[in-house]
Amino acid sequence: MIATDQPICFPDNVLVRVSSRGDGTLLDRINGERHAPEVVARRRAFCAKAGVDYDTCAYMIITYDTGRTYDVIREVTEPNTEGYLADVLYTTTPGIGLFLPVADCIGTVIYDPVQLSLTLAHVGRHASEADTLAKTISYLAEKGSNPEDLIIWMAPAVTQDHYRMDYFAQKEDLLWRGFFTEKDDGVYIDLQGYNRSRAIASGVLPAHIYTSEVDTAVDPHYFSHSQGDTSGRFAVVAMLRP
Repeated sequence: MIATDQPICFPDNVLVRVSSRGDGTLLDRINGERHAPEVVARRRAFCAKAGVDYDTCAYMIITYDTGRTYDVIREVTEPNTEGYLADVLYTTTPGIGLFLPVADCIGTVIYDPVQLSLTLAHVGRHASEADTLAKTISYLAEKGSNPEDLIIWMAPAVTQDHYRMDYFAQKEDLLWRGFFTEKDDGVYIDLQGYNRSRAIASGVLPAHIYTSEVDTAVDPHYFSHSQGDTSGRFAVVAMLRP
């Protein structure tokens, strides 16, 4: 966990921390065991360092199975370290740590200082294509949030300079105009820029959106799937302090 990479945009009643490669991989996608003892031990160590009890966490499970829509929002009222299959976790319960392993995708934290709600979203290419962040803001509005009150932080993630796709089905979608570049070797996608634009279109104030400057594709302190880290994952944990 690197001190200078932690968010400073949230008030004291909100705890948000991001791990780094030095904390070890907090998910091993290769061995087929999501909660291998040595991995859980590293999660516990990271959470303890962050000021969270891992046993009070709600773990987000991300899969890429056939039929997934990548826009599943789940309200969390109790911990579950075995995991919730979801793309977004939402809570108003203090003391529950929302826990998400990532490597290149954007771990996105949304805090409502009026409704005192906390949301953690997994925003990768699939979720971006599903417009999950805009759907999440709409969900929060249904829960009583005013989008203008929301504070959003986007964790370290891959940037457009290094996020190359062989193909991109949204090239004709007007919402994506300006957020991808076609080059000889493929299409380069701006996940941060696109999702920031969708948040603003949903009513979030531009000044309330904060994006980490860390590019996981080039920063050696973070795992990057696009650069060959097929198994390793760092993590974001977010909690309303009790």
